[in-house]
Amino acid sequence: MRMFGQVDTSAFETLDHDLHRVRRAPWNPYFSKQSISRIQPLLIQTAVNKLCDRLADHQEAGKPVIMTNAYACLTTDIISEYAFPEGYDLLSRAEFDEEHYNAWIALSRVSHLMKQFGWLYPFLDSIPEWITKYTSPDFYVVIRQKKYLLEQAKLIIKRREKADYNDKTLRPSLLRSLLDSDLLPDSQKQPERIRAEAQVAMGAGTLTTSHGLKHATYFILADKDVHARLMAELKANIPDPDNPPVLRKLEQMPYLMAVMYETLRIFYGISHRLSRIFPDRSLQYNLGVFRPPERWLPLQTTGQHLLKYLAPFGGGSRQCVGMELGKAEILTALASVFRRFGDVMELWETRRDRDVDIAHDLFNPVSSREGNGVMVMFRKEYKTRKAS
Repeated sequence: MRMFGQVDTSAFETLDHDLHRVRRAPWNPYFSKQSISRIQPLLIQTAVNKLCDRLADHQEAGKPVIMTNAYACLTTDIISEYAFPEGYDLLSRAEFDEEHYNAWIALSRVSHLMKQFGWLYPFLDSIPEWITKYTSPDFYVVIRQKKYLLEQAKLIIKRREKADYNDKTLRPSLLRSLLDSDLLPDSQKQPERIRAEAQVAMGAGTLTTSHGLKHATYFILADKDVHARLMAELKANIPDPDNPPVLRKLEQMPYLMAVMYETLRIFYGISHRLSRIFPDRSLQYNLGVFRPPERWLPLQTTGQHLLKYLAPFGGGSRQCVGMELGKAEILTALASVFRRFGDVMELWETRRDRDVDIAHDLFNPVSSREGNGVMVMFRKEYKTRKAS
């Protein structure tokens, strides 16, 4: 059964193994460890710096921050800047945008219905938007997002016809890379195909990492021992908060890495089963017993052993292509946000059962609708933390 009930136009939705390999191939070099390490100082850290500026504005105004929205703006800006000729630049706005995040949650909310009734998506896509807007607001958001991404794909295809297209000064993007790739045949470079890949990049690049950062922030602030140990390591390794280290240096901070691994262990990137055809035998899932972040230390021995049992990004040829990008975003954001504000951050009107734990499997894991997400107050002065 196809995911979301749509035709398998993207690599993510493709069931056939051979076709999946063809569609996946041009993604791999763009999201390799080497590529992500190269863009981390320029793209990821720049976006995180903007996030910190917005958090400072809320700190000055004395307003709590819904970190779910803040982190979603961060991840949206990063993936859109990396995938499209022009990024969304949501972090340049005074307030943290909710619309783009809510659009992807709307898609999640109707995903089960579309999966079971595959005719529903094309039917709603065929009727006038104004009717869909009033009869099915969630579907309207989905259709509008799809059409916007299709326009982006057509724009890039049209730019290829211009004389200056091969100008090395033009900023590269994922969609341009897909169109230029020799690994992808021309039959796989049609506007609808590129639109589908754009939708996967934006959806996966926005929700999964932002949810991971939300969970990490909650668990760090909810446990005074974890908070204290992380802050001690960040202060020792980042003397100047305005001069953050590159990714390679962040990866040399053992407790920061342990916090990231524990975050990847306790939160679900997605909560629903994926479309899979395993030709040889039945798929099996093994559950393990885990302990707090200290269990990962030392990283060189114990951590490396445990990593064999940690598979939040899947494995094999279907492993999440954005794995290295997601890890780089988590490390960069946690290091900068907590190094700059860690001593003055505290949870605000946040409960784990309501605002953190999964209450709904909407393909993406969603907490209770009664909650506001993880909220944090950024105090202007240091305040002694109470025992947890």
